[in-house]
Amino acid sequence: MNKRVGPYEIEQICPAVWAVDTDADESLYLVCGSERAYVIDTGSAAEPLMPLIRSLWDGPAELLLTHAHFDHMYRSDEFSSVSLLDAEIAAWAKTLGPIVWISSAASGKCPKRYPVKTWRALRDADALDLGGKTLRVIAARGHTPGSMILADEEDGLLFTGDAFGSGSFAWMWMPGCSCLSAYRDSLRELLVRLAPYRDFRMLGGHRRQGVPTQADPHARPLTYATVADMEKLCGEILGGSLAPESEERNFSVKNYLYRYGDAAIVLTKEKIK
Repeated sequence: MNKRVGPYEIEQICPAVWAVDTDADESLYLVCGSERAYVIDTGSAAEPLMPLIRSLWDGPAELLLTHAHFDHMYRSDEFSSVSLLDAEIAAWAKTLGPIVWISSAASGKCPKRYPVKTWRALRDADALDLGGKTLRVIAARGHTPGSMILADEEDGLLFTGDAFGSGSFAWMWMPGCSCLSAYRDSLRELLVRLAPYRDFRMLGGHRRQGVPTQADPHARPLTYATVADMEKLCGEILGGSLAPESEERNFSVKNYLYRYGDAAIVLTKEKIK
């Protein structure tokens, strides 16, 4: 089933899983079991999300956030139950909260107050029962302190958020992103953790960015090889053997784009340590 509802494009991935893409190329997902459903991320569309969810599922629906960035959580106030990794909650007040407020305003959206301290804190390796299937939590720190990946073993799917990009590049320049050496260490751990899932379909937080276009011929669908190439890319940059491909500015901050194999990263010089 493929259809459009307002700013949302809906694609049925498998019998009980839907992908929803916004006009801003944000991707969120609805995963249903026999007892409850989890919505993974919300996007930042101006129109409410819950009517769309209710058109697909009429049972209990809870929200899981792969990480606390504006474009993944803007519509979280529509949910009575919101969960994210414990490290993300710990980093909210000093780091992530201000970034979300600034990002909202810079994107022309009204900044919101999120009661993050009241949300459920998940831990690495938690298993979330939906009835007939389970989502498993895999910590993937780097893009944010508490980024997480969710594994749907029954359907052969990994919901990766922005943990290692979305097929185009990983943004690692913002406050709260790890420095490059810490990110490389996290990716090395992640390669081991994801080895049992290496053949799963990976669904990122901006999945359309993984489709090659004339404007971005380097785009690739996310795979296990992307993670391996990202780890190698970090090492090449840290070793000084790889020059940036281009220079750009995001929110007036000078960034540099580096590329290796199927991976690309955008970061500041200050993060290279």
